[in-house]
Amino acid sequence: MPVGHTEEMKERIRREIHSIADLKERAAFKELMEEVFLALYETNETMYRQLEERVMNDLAYDINRYQIRTGLVERSLADRSDRLLYPVFEDDLKTPEYKVKQLREEIAREGKAYLVTVFVCCDSLVLDDFYRNQDTFSGRIRAGAEYPVSICAERNRRYLSEVEHLYHLFIKNGVPWKTVNAPYFYKMADIYLTKLPDEVPDGEAVTKFGADFGEYNSFVRYEMVPLWNIRRLKLDSVGFPVACGDYENYEHTISVREYGKGHAYLVEEKSGIRHVRQSGDKLLITGAVSSAKKWDVYLIYGGAAGRIARYTYPMMENFRNDGFAERFERRMGQSVKTKGELRRFILGFGLEEYIEYQDCAVREQETEEIETYPMNFFLQDEVRGTGDRKLLVLYFRPQSPDTWLLRDLASFVASEVQTLYPEYRCGGKLV
Repeated sequence: MPVGHTEEMKERIRREIHSIADLKERAAFKELMEEVFLALYETNETMYRQLEERVMNDLAYDINRYQIRTGLVERSLADRSDRLLYPVFEDDLKTPEYKVKQLREEIAREGKAYLVTVFVCCDSLVLDDFYRNQDTFSGRIRAGAEYPVSICAERNRRYLSEVEHLYHLFIKNGVPWKTVNAPYFYKMADIYLTKLPDEVPDGEAVTKFGADFGEYNSFVRYEMVPLWNIRRLKLDSVGFPVACGDYENYEHTISVREYGKGHAYLVEEKSGIRHVRQSGDKLLITGAVSSAKKWDVYLIYGGAAGRIARYTYPMMENFRNDGFAERFERRMGQSVKTKGELRRFILGFGLEEYIEYQDCAVREQETEEIETYPMNFFLQDEVRGTGDRKLLVLYFRPQSPDTWLLRDLASFVASEVQTLYPEYRCGGKLV
């Protein structure tokens, strides 16, 4: 309620007080107004102001609050005390150990046995050739002695599955989805054994593995750990759940004081979540769960990297410039319609040190070959389909000597533009 209304109410009470002739009655009335009526009025005013702030904050939604950052580092350099980037999988910090018998049984059962994940540091088009030309790959293991083995390489899906899982978490928590800029996740390859010599003793453990990847040897990196600014937590409910007015849902409170109120949080619950809201250092969860429990919470760290933090490869993020024009467009429900607006949208990602946006063009399907891949591969347009859509091609000029990253960054931008123009199939090219 406006401040003027409060002052007007107080002035009316003063006039009523002065109109009472009897001093005892005046004192009693004054005490009643100050201690009961005005206190109740001011409490309602505070609650109204808090509600107004919540509504305004929703209208001016900070698109970078749930910013995702990704990186890559050697296992030996991974810092468990880092307060920004964590391993996507904690097990990546452990050196895997395998018995020959275990590998042989898995090959007999599955036709292959997983051995190691490697990072292939090359352009995405070269990576496609890497998988197509793997007939020449060969390997050796040390299990007491050294033995030649047959191997194959497959695209790693574990990290991409985590990105897909993150998308579903965003949707469950009512948070708008933004494409995750995770080029390293797409360059991880799983190496499998497909055949072991009979003379390798079953009781031996594999202590070393090496491979000859032919012309791709210079691209392959062993013992690399993908990172992101997400940490999985198990947090208890605080107190008892409070029944909601619909007699079906309950509100649970979780304290995040230990981790900080400046970060973002997502909650996972199989029974269903109706609403998740953060209030200071508390998470308020509305859902059908009627009893206190431990909750699966995903902490998305904000802030900047530490001064002495070191990552082997550049840290990537899906940050977007969130100025007045962007917030006004979101509030008014306006969409990007002109080439100038599209350019401003793309420049908002701040990737000019890697790729510089040049122009765009609408083409007929199959008339031009694009060089990017969809990073939101798990999103399917089930209404429009893909058969009759034209191609929207984005053209970029390389700006960085790290050429092996550029088409991946163009893929990130094209995937974000795709969300703006679902009537087209969007892709990019380097020119």
